[in-house]
Amino acid sequence: MDYNAGDYDIAVVGAGHAGCEAGLACARLGMKTLIFSISLEAIANMPCNPHIGGSSKGHLVREIDALGGEMGKNIDKTFTQLRMLNTSKGPAVHSLRAQADRKRYQEEMKHTLEKQENLYLKQAEIIDIGVKDKKVKYVKTNIGAVYHVDNVILATGTY
Repeated sequence: MDYNAGDYDIAVVGAGHAGCEAGLACARLGMKTLIFSISLEAIANMPCNPHIGGSSKGHLVREIDALGGEMGKNIDKTFTQLRMLNTSKGPAVHSLRAQADRKRYQEEMKHTLEKQENLYLKQAEIIDIGVKDKKVKYVKTNIGAVYHVDNVILATGTY
């Protein structure tokens, strides 16, 4: 049996780097935002190499930082090692990389999300996105909860 679980402006499906940043950006713009994660303990998880920076991700993180994002701020609070890469090459390819304390990074990002006004976290698996007349109407969880939303951001990451 489906039940109405509430009304939100935006639902973000996924709470990795992209989902966290998307949810924070929407909430900070004044939208009632809901982030879904299959596990609240996996928010901002770094399952592979726990680092921020490097040749490609470093540029992206700096752009996110310039727009008011949290990845850069969070790694500043939780890194265990900073290293400049490619120092044997020219300065155009030098790149800073920070190794994260995975658990602290997760805890800090989750805390940032929890204290953000207009942002709500839910542990659930989204199984359906309802669309009518080419407009999003709702998201539905695996236990039948239906959240009425105006927009959905899919940030399901590497899983």
